[in-house]
Amino acid sequence: MFAVRLDTYPTAAKEKTFYIGTNSVSELAQLRRQILSSFDNIPEVGEYMHRDIFDVSAKYGKDTFLSIKHLGTNALPRLFSIKGAMDAKFHKWSWMPKHFTDKVMQFVANMFPKHLPKRMTEYRDKYEHHLILKMSDEGIEEAQDFLKAFFAVSDTGNYFECSQEESESAFLHRFAAAGAALRYEVVHEQEVGEILALDIAIPRNELNWLETLPEEIEKHLEKKLYYGHFFCYVFHQDYILKKGSDAHLVKKMMLELLSARGAKYPAEHNVGHLYEAEPDLQNFYKSLDPTNTFNPGVGKMSKTKRNCSCCL
Repeated sequence: MFAVRLDTYPTAAKEKTFYIGTNSVSELAQLRRQILSSFDNIPEVGEYMHRDIFDVSAKYGKDTFLSIKHLGTNALPRLFSIKGAMDAKFHKWSWMPKHFTDKVMQFVANMFPKHLPKRMTEYRDKYEHHLILKMSDEGIEEAQDFLKAFFAVSDTGNYFECSQEESESAFLHRFAAAGAALRYEVVHEQEVGEILALDIAIPRNELNWLETLPEEIEKHLEKKLYYGHFFCYVFHQDYILKKGSDAHLVKKMMLELLSARGAKYPAEHNVGHLYEAEPDLQNFYKSLDPTNTFNPGVGKMSKTKRNCSCCL
């Protein structure tokens, strides 16, 4: 299979990032609704982070942040290759601690000074919910006018316009969040259980977009980490389980709750062999592979051949 990615919009002449903080779920939902319904220029980016993932990313994604900032993204494949080779070798030595390279990298990262801009850390202290909004060209003035009016009557949120350094730091911080939860679980493997990582999409007009978990699920969780693509309502929800909790049971309860909310999952990845494919997707797979030869069991479908009398 081959794919080609082409630019479908003109390259922006200028860009501006706005950093938004609020303590109100509904305020952020109303901001999203008004921007999507009234703006002539849609945002280029709208990335959400909860305060808890802000903290985890600041500490456990610090080495990723610093590596990209000082070495660039082109160095990452080489660095990951070296780390993978070292992990493979250390895994053969029974006397070596598990996840040795991750723990060394975390130790080294902790020796560096604080890396996030002052205004971002101040917003972390003031606000639970954070939104990184990037606009370009004519959309910049449109966002400036809107945000000024929107937050003039708010007592639960505010915003600031980022400098170039603040903008780069905000997006690097958000990027580092993706691996920070896993690093947290690795570093604290003696104290916490497994990590349950879900990517979900919720209905587009939902105002209560942040989930409320029942006690039967909450009691199994050490940390709940929420971040994602706010304007398309696709969220990454990483749950660090308590030591001894059954990950399969928690996932089953979580998926039942998501289905009741009308959420779709997985939102960014294929169902693979981990999730049950919906009827339309099952029919699509059957049309592509009538005999069930190429990927039997995908979408938790049957693993036996179709149209074959010996398997009936």
